[in-house]
Amino acid sequence: MKSIIMVRHAKSDWSNLYLPDIERTLNERGLRDAKKMGQLLLARNVKIDLIIASTAKRAAQTAMLIAKELGLDTKQIQWSEELYHAPPSIIEQHIETIDVTHNHVMIVCHNPGITHFVNSLQGHITDNIPTCGMAAFAIEMDKGWEDFHLVNKRLMFYDFPKNHL
Repeated sequence: MKSIIMVRHAKSDWSNLYLPDIERTLNERGLRDAKKMGQLLLARNVKIDLIIASTAKRAAQTAMLIAKELGLDTKQIQWSEELYHAPPSIIEQHIETIDVTHNHVMIVCHNPGITHFVNSLQGHITDNIPTCGMAAFAIEMDKGWEDFHLVNKRLMFYDFPKNHL
């Protein structure tokens, strides 16, 4: 059995409207939410052995803050330029190339691709994954990730920061 957690980056800072989109960092709420969601994953005893994240600054910050809360080394994060505003097909391609040694994976990326991808796994879950929202799935496979598209996925939880105000 494997698992995957899909995470939308936390809330980004829009104070500089001239900053290229990929360069936007997290605002105060985003920094707070990423830390909080990492703590909630830790409290749930969630295990992660690999994080694959978009190289956009807000996604990278989200991945690093969650990794820190989970006690992960930054070496457990792989960066992918292709995940920046990736459609579901690119997200799935990344998953299907994950090394067989990784059983519990987190993907940190962007809307609208993440919402469409999550909804494609087990039917409609949400119209919009909010910032720092996450959907975790149990994956019924024992071998490599290359068969991800063929196997059953079961939603374990869907959560986001505003659930914990």
